[in-house]
Amino acid sequence: MKTRILSLALIAVFAFSLTAMAQQPEQQRRSPEQREMMARHFDRERAGFKNFFTEEQQEKLKELRLESTKEIQPLRNELNELKAKQRTLTTAEKADMKAINYNIEKMADVEVQIQKIRAKEHQEIRSMLSDEQRIKLDERKSRRDSDFKRKPTSRDRFKHGA
Repeated sequence: MKTRILSLALIAVFAFSLTAMAQQPEQQRRSPEQREMMARHFDRERAGFKNFFTEEQQEKLKELRLESTKEIQPLRNELNELKAKQRTLTTAEKADMKAINYNIEKMADVEVQIQKIRAKEHQEIRSMLSDEQRIKLDERKSRRDSDFKRKPTSRDRFKHGA
């Protein structure tokens, strides 16, 4: 009986530690060299981007970013609260699947709102650009998206559908 309880406790501790490791932010998993390389890359991108916009466009861009940040911040806060509630719901002694599913839907709704605000901001930025600037902006975005797609790791085999 004691070995059974000890075995179950050991399995629980192992599962908890595995879950804690899997939830580390992506940035913490990168080596210092990788973080430095990414910082240099972003610095070069930002330096090139300053010359991309006219001064008038830069002012308008600041206004747009400030406006959308003001809209997004309360949504981010709400999302963080919902994620904390989700952890509480999923680790309860008796999980209430109805509450868990409802909370998942609320998190998805908040994420959709954030994405809509970002899409609106992006379209407003594109509308203030010349045709040449718009083409360059779209090229940069597609290049950035393809450059930073993460290659699958051995950890990905634990994800759903893998």
